[in-house]
Amino acid sequence: MSYTPDSPNIYQGKQVIINSDRLIFNAKDDSILLFSDKAIGFSTNGSFNFDTSDKEDSKFIVNSPNIYFGLKDGNLPTEPVILGNKMKEWMIGDDDELEGGLIGILEDILDMINEEISYIAPPSGPTTPNATNLLPIKKRQDKLKLIRKQFKETLSNKVKTI
Repeated sequence: MSYTPDSPNIYQGKQVIINSDRLIFNAKDDSILLFSDKAIGFSTNGSFNFDTSDKEDSKFIVNSPNIYFGLKDGNLPTEPVILGNKMKEWMIGDDDELEGGLIGILEDILDMINEEISYIAPPSGPTTPNATNLLPIKKRQDKLKLIRKQFKETLSNKVKTI
């Protein structure tokens, strides 16, 4: 982690320690705000829960340039999460450019191999592809290049996990 606060028994500065069997902070009319210059640390031997009401407009918002889930050997994770809607579009399409996404292109290629590709078989020697195959093959290659380029957009730049 980038910053780990000193434990209360090591810290050399002014501090307030509240020690009790239970603490309740309740803001009846507005908000509870916590501010810190370096970090806010929470630690528990049990679970850590965030609950919002079940109202339609309730939200749980995390706003940060980087969001990490978990630590691996004490280090921050580096594996970007997949953006679900973009991944779905990339795989099955929804965009006019993709026309069926990766799965559609692969199906097109199989259909082309099965139905469209013809070969010229000379009386002797190897079979060679017919020149009429070049344009449909090039079209599918171009689609695959577009998908390769767009795949990078399916990865989150913000959220990393292990």
